Amino acid sequence: MFEFKFALDDNDYLLFNRYHLLNSPSGKKALTMYRLVVPIVFLAVILIFYIADAGPRLIIIEAILMAIVSALWLAFSDKLLLRSVNKNILKMKKTGRLPYSSEAVLKFGEENVHEITPNTENKTDYSLIEKIAVTEKAIYIYFSTVQAYILPITAFSDEAERRRFLEFIHSKVK
Repeated sequence: MFEFKFALDDNDYLLFNRYHLLNSPSGKKALTMYRLVVPIVFLAVILIFYIADAGPRLIIIEAILMAIVSALWLAFSDKLLLRSVNKNILKMKKTGRLPYSSEAVLKFGEENVHEITPNTENKTDYSLIEKIAVTEKAIYIYFSTVQAYILPITAFSDEAERRRFLEFIHSKVK
């Protein structure tokens, strides 16, 4: 049995969202759609100008400018989306309703994962765990396609404990 008491902060939650956005099928799909919105709108604008019989010089200048903006959008859209997530976290923090608990205890027993926070208590059977993702900063134990327990690396006393835990959790999750 393993038991971890730890604190999470905005950065931990932001790192989880970043990992999820860049690595999960739903996150990749959302990011792709987000990236394509601006170029598609620009293409539609150029098409409207063409149909409206605007001058070729205007259409070419417009196409060049919109191609440059679209290239910049494609290059920086993931950073903009992550910044948007960060702003949403700050807004939630101001209202006092964070999407994560700042303090938690995770107990990994023989049958399930038991999460205890100041406001909730949950048990999740190992059979419901869909994925275990290991990063440099945390271990994410997904129990749905968009929800996971965030276990920061700082919760472990040393590398040996982290390895023992990963062996344990992989033996429980098929």
